[in-house]
Amino acid sequence: MTEPAFFDPGGKPRSGAPLEEPESQLHARAQRLLRRHELDISKRWLNELIIGIDDLSTLEDFPTQESIHTSVELLQGLAELVGDESRLPDFQPRGRYYKRAAILGLVGGEGAATLASVSRTMLAFENSILEQWQLYLRSDYRELVGLVRRLRLGLHNLMLAANAACWSRTNDELDHLAHTDVLTGLNNRRFFIQELERHVQMFKRYHHPFSLMMLDLDGLKWINDTLGHRAGDDALRHLTTLLKVSIRDVDIACRYGGDEFFVLMPDTTRRPVEVVGARITDSLSKTKLKVDHSLITLEVSVGNAFCPEDGLQAEELLREADASLYRCKQQKGRETRETQN
Repeated sequence: MTEPAFFDPGGKPRSGAPLEEPESQLHARAQRLLRRHELDISKRWLNELIIGIDDLSTLEDFPTQESIHTSVELLQGLAELVGDESRLPDFQPRGRYYKRAAILGLVGGEGAATLASVSRTMLAFENSILEQWQLYLRSDYRELVGLVRRLRLGLHNLMLAANAACWSRTNDELDHLAHTDVLTGLNNRRFFIQELERHVQMFKRYHHPFSLMMLDLDGLKWINDTLGHRAGDDALRHLTTLLKVSIRDVDIACRYGGDEFFVLMPDTTRRPVEVVGARITDSLSKTKLKVDHSLITLEVSVGNAFCPEDGLQAEELLREADASLYRCKQQKGRETRETQN
């Protein structure tokens, strides 16, 4: 295709070029520049990305050949879009170039998988295109492209800030869900084990004692089988409520699984922990849980373990808490039989 007479062979305007260029000619001009200089644009983009890499392993893993092929193919698609707006669906979800652009999310410097790195990759790609246009478009258009580049850079940084805030909130929400028991709202078993291991290490380093209180809701299976699982869930939530108001803010309560609960109590000794366990047991026995038109009394068994007296490893402390709980259940069983006799 022959260049318009007011451009020289290199694409720069001749003297005496008209002050205005029809929109269709501008589109055609921008399209030709993309097609003619796709290699230069790709090289400029890759060079900017590689300069931003500051460690050898990332540089060695950089997919140079695949990135070049991808950028050239995308530039060809963008050239088609500049000349024909009807090609936009190719850049939308499930479109040809939309799928091809996935590789751009895997290239860049450190933290290439992060939103910020992907955003920088795309900004570098965009800048490479706009820089090429600035070199060969008419002076008045070059000024406009420069203004667009400056505005885009500002918007890019605003987008990074918004993405970072959204990403942080999403991570916080996911972290909360990963560590929370859905039914009771307490910490779950996974979180409790992490905290137990952490407190074991803290004791070994700083010698801060701590205690474990293990609780088992007696008769939960009977409630589920007789009154239904909804009543069983209500019973677990009722115990959770009493548990929360009976412990300190620094104590870490969790639902360990099924009818079992744990409370990790930092900087405590045997007597205060036994007092809290007795308080929970007494409060639960004095309250009634309403199930349909009936009121039922709940009971709980309690076991304890103390660091360092009962062990210096998480497994040892869990075993002792479980054994203490079992002894509590045996004692309650003997007391019940004596009462019946």
